[in-house]
Amino acid sequence: MTTFEHALLGMNGLLATGLQKRHGWKLAALAAFAAIAPDWDGLPMFIDMSRFEHGHRVWGHNLLACFLVALILGTIDYRFDISGRVAGRLVRFKPLQELAPYMDRRHTFSRSTWFVWVAVAFIAALSQIPADALVSGAEGLSDWPLKPLWPFSEWSFVHAMVPWGNVGVMLIFSVAMIAQVKRPKRVQAIATTALVAVAVYIWWWGTFHGQY
Repeated sequence: MTTFEHALLGMNGLLATGLQKRHGWKLAALAAFAAIAPDWDGLPMFIDMSRFEHGHRVWGHNLLACFLVALILGTIDYRFDISGRVAGRLVRFKPLQELAPYMDRRHTFSRSTWFVWVAVAFIAALSQIPADALVSGAEGLSDWPLKPLWPFSEWSFVHAMVPWGNVGVMLIFSVAMIAQVKRPKRVQAIATTALVAVAVYIWWWGTFHGQY
């Protein structure tokens, strides 16, 4: 999946649970960011393409890396309210000033809520593994098998059903995002519908069209 699709997968996964009703929009923001975090293993492409081919969807796309990234992201975001700080700066711009009342800063902390932050970040990061296993490769591109148990095991798998860059998944999430803005009281139902629609689309494309 593309970065945009991963972020919306993580965000809609969180919104579908309804946890944002208790913990607010910052948890959804964390889920979106954590969902793209495993792609840090693609950074070597700016230095050496051979390392990129060797490490992409391996170094960051495994259980251990996802847990460590989630622990770091969840802890830092919760303890230092990174989402709140960033949002507080953004609402200084005139087009966003009407959102200022919703940009509250966190002043209280609890171990149970911290655990929620880390758990959500972990699940969001893990979403990269099945997503990239199903939406992978394209004409001229490698399928990039994933190694979820690396570095303890070299076992790899991929089950490419939709080629990378296919617009279907992005279109579904984009329509859902617009609908959520228009119908904020139905965010949870729209997110659930979007996730089901994406799953059905992947199955439909892989079954009737093949990957390419």
